[in-house]
Amino acid sequence: MARGLRPGVLEDLGLVPALKAMVSEFSAQTDLQVRRSMDQAFPALSSEAELVIFRVAQEAFTNVTRHANAQAVELSLRRTPRTVSLRIADDGRGIRADAAGAGINGMRERALLLGGQLSVAAGKSGGTEVRLDLPLEQVVR
Repeated sequence: MARGLRPGVLEDLGLVPALKAMVSEFSAQTDLQVRRSMDQAFPALSSEAELVIFRVAQEAFTNVTRHANAQAVELSLRRTPRTVSLRIADDGRGIRADAAGAGINGMRERALLLGGQLSVAAGKSGGTEVRLDLPLEQVVR
């Protein structure tokens, strides 16, 4: 049963290629422009960390499709000296202050499982920005 909870693309390809495949599929299905920026030299992450990052990205893209009315989306995945950071930003209509539904709450719970933080807020130039920061010492294999 636990194996069924981990997407096959993540299991077969690893995190960065799985995110690239997700972005390609999302772009093809929605006709939205998607820019991606991912560090290629990425540390080996625990399977739990890979799953949290993948599922948060998946939910963020689902929310863009359902709610944002966006034209473009940007995904970035970075390693800093202390964190692994995922950022998904769109240029859509933005987020209401009371918008935390089951999807956002689920993303927060996933982040907390690994000692991380999730923020969902208005983007710097409009739209919505989802940011997941996981402590490096908690997520590296």
